[in-house]
Amino acid sequence: MSRAALVLAILLALVAAAAAALIVLPAPSKLFAFLAIAAGERSVFIIGAGAAAVVLALLGMQPGTRFWGVLAILVGLGAVVVALVPLAQGLRLASEQRVDLDFSRYLRARIDTEGPVRTGKTVTYATVDGRALGLDVYLPRVAPAQPTRAIVVAHGGGWSSGDKGDASLASQWLADHGFTVFDVEYRTAPQPNWKTATGEMKCAIGWIKQHAVTPDWNIDPRKITLLGRSAGGHLALLAAYTPADARLPASCDAGDTSVESVVAFYAPTDLVWGYAHPARERVYDSSERLRRFVGGPPESTGDLYRILSPTERVTAHAPRTLLIHGGRDQFIGRQHVDLLADKLQAAAVPYETLIIPYAQHGFDFVFGGLSGQIAEAVILRFLDKSPEAAATASTAASDSDAVRTETADGSTGAAPDANTSVAPDASTGVAPTRTNSGRPGEK
Repeated sequence: MSRAALVLAILLALVAAAAAALIVLPAPSKLFAFLAIAAGERSVFIIGAGAAAVVLALLGMQPGTRFWGVLAILVGLGAVVVALVPLAQGLRLASEQRVDLDFSRYLRARIDTEGPVRTGKTVTYATVDGRALGLDVYLPRVAPAQPTRAIVVAHGGGWSSGDKGDASLASQWLADHGFTVFDVEYRTAPQPNWKTATGEMKCAIGWIKQHAVTPDWNIDPRKITLLGRSAGGHLALLAAYTPADARLPASCDAGDTSVESVVAFYAPTDLVWGYAHPARERVYDSSERLRRFVGGPPESTGDLYRILSPTERVTAHAPRTLLIHGGRDQFIGRQHVDLLADKLQAAAVPYETLIIPYAQHGFDFVFGGLSGQIAEAVILRFLDKSPEAAATASTAASDSDAVRTETADGSTGAAPDANTSVAPDASTGVAPTRTNSGRPGEK
């Protein structure tokens, strides 16, 4: 019995250590990068496995097997210590953001892949080149008395894969909180598809505005928010910042495509910088994805990389922006947040950033994980800020002559200079939320 306990202890310790290594070490391949998402977001199970290994090793250790018993204990304890880091960082960030975490939901977290929720309705918003393009519509369970905010979702997939419905649990969650959600189908082939993908996002926005009131929904066309993940985050930002750009036209007769705000998860914001600083090829060939999307490398595509970079399209009239990124993203570097935040700061555009330590690319697809719950709470607060409230904040910022920002220790001070990146706390790795609450001088 003691021998079996020791063997099981060694196996559990090794499994826990391997899973813990995914949290802190670079992934050797795309598969392991995806596994790292689960390891970081479900680290409590690694802690449980490591602790169980220690207990079993203590129970099974005999004089002749002391070496193996001690080894299992040390490896198990090491896995526990490493797995505690993302959990502790998440708890600290939740406290700083004043987020009440649901631990029962955390333990029951599931993967939000394509189709776990059957959408209530799918409508066609355009037929382009003979292809009907659809919107999955997620409606509040109880019809609101007043017009709702519309959230227009753009899926990820490196501009070449993915489909509407990729994060249906998240879309239904937003609908359950009173929003009307439209998940957009856009063409991912043939490539290059920079014009069609952006044009179809704008086409969808225009269609939604033109159909603000129907028997199924009642939205306020002044309160439309774009929300995208990864490549979809890039498209959301680009569509939000270029509503009237003739170089990036809508794919249909869309009319007004301006929006009130935009939320981007782990999005590439500067394609020129991103091409020069690619992800590790074994994990994600970001340069090849960009070449296919744009039609070639920067040196052979003229000014396209700059035109398609949200960092280069920011103006003083850009909508409110929320940027969310994982501190351990191995696909899209978190530097993309700082690059865009600097431009938003310089243009005095209201914006917020949320960097979640140890979160990987796609962390929110673990629906109910700690990182996802923190992001959800920040998004709800962001969405609750009406255009009127944003204008009031803008005037207040102008009167105070300084934008205030909350730091990791809860103190307040002047906002960082536009050329200054907000770095994580040296002792904890937690990055403060970076905010710019208004457009100074705007009336």
